Amino acid sequence: MMLRRSLTLRLVGTSIVWVVASLLAAGMLLVLLFRDHIERRFDAMLVGYLEELVAASELADTGELSLAWTPVDPRFNRPHSGWYWQIVQGENAVAQSESVWHGRLDITAPRPGSGPQIQQFSDPGKRLARALVEDITLPEAETHFTFAVAAPVADIERDVKEFTSNLAITLTALGIGLLCAVLFQVRFGLQPLRAMQRALADIRSGRSERLPETFPGEVQPVVTELNALLDHNAALLERARVQSSNLAHGLKNSLTVITNEAREVEGKRGRILRDQAATMANGIDRYLSRARAGGPGAALGARTPVKDVVEDLRFSMDLLFKDRALDIRVSGLDGLSFKGDKQDLEEMLGNLMDNACKWARSEILVRGEHDGGRIVIAIEDDGPGISEQQQAKVLQRGRRLDETVPGNGLGLDIVRDVAELYRGSIKLGRSRLGGLSARLDLPASG
Repeated sequence: MMLRRSLTLRLVGTSIVWVVASLLAAGMLLVLLFRDHIERRFDAMLVGYLEELVAASELADTGELSLAWTPVDPRFNRPHSGWYWQIVQGENAVAQSESVWHGRLDITAPRPGSGPQIQQFSDPGKRLARALVEDITLPEAETHFTFAVAAPVADIERDVKEFTSNLAITLTALGIGLLCAVLFQVRFGLQPLRAMQRALADIRSGRSERLPETFPGEVQPVVTELNALLDHNAALLERARVQSSNLAHGLKNSLTVITNEAREVEGKRGRILRDQAATMANGIDRYLSRARAGGPGAALGARTPVKDVVEDLRFSMDLLFKDRALDIRVSGLDGLSFKGDKQDLEEMLGNLMDNACKWARSEILVRGEHDGGRIVIAIEDDGPGISEQQQAKVLQRGRRLDETVPGNGLGLDIVRDVAELYRGSIKLGRSRLGGLSARLDLPASG
């Protein structure tokens, strides 16, 4: 459980496993290579002694073999020393080292012409010996002779054991050094995460607003996403404050009128109306202040099909403006998806379609298109339209160009605020139908 929760322990633990496994594998390989080297050197020494015996061998006229000299290594003269040589003709040993003493080497004669062979056997001293055996036919000899030179396997094992001991000490020291380097590397490598933790603590405590853009390339994408999330949350909070102000503006004006009219009503009914109006005003102030402080949360990674929202809004607009028989057409919405909350899209399109229905003479067009990783939704009408100078004014909070049309002037301003929350925009222009065109640019999903 601790290993899963600690990145440091996971890195160090994994490194320890790999370092130990690698050193063990390297140690075993080195020991095998060293044993092979020792055996080759051992065999080369036996070859030298065997060639010396062959060179010293002479045949008498009677066909008997004699040696002009014998190997000078004193180990061949010490009984059961483990170092032996022997020359066999047929079943008889015609010459052998004094170390064989009264025994005989338990070797197998190779086939003539098969070359030298390595054999292992128990020597006269009951120890394991390694022998080089070769069947050789001397010049002018009628029979062949078997030459054998042997040495104790314990000599090989002693060298290998000594090498293994020294290697173990070396690899242990190397392993400790590597583990220290791993600890340093992990601590040094995780410093950006600790710096990120401190930076997040500064943000939480109010000492800073965003993470610094100075992290290594491997961490920077996470920092960028965290900053984007912080910006998103800040935008959500600002949106909540703006919406609270819009709602307060829309409700308090009407509530003020109700309160003023209630003063003209005398008696108990007037007092009840005034008390309830005051209660409503207090409740609005209290709950709107909470909304401005917190703001609603928006779902990250949401995906909203545009056509479904437009179809629902078209149905609602047909009911609201059924007395005007407006023709609301849609095109190009198939496959368009908004990367955001459904209610936000409904709020933006609802305000735009409502404005279009209010000003249109008979026809409204809602069309959409892909633009790279964005979607563009245009709401056009065949109404009177507005000039370029007026287009900037109507996007300001509460601005209305015609007081005869119902509304509080917040629709386009709300659309702009919500679009900017998603790093989008709204642009007004001239419609191909002759009236106003509102182009909504928003992020696409998928």
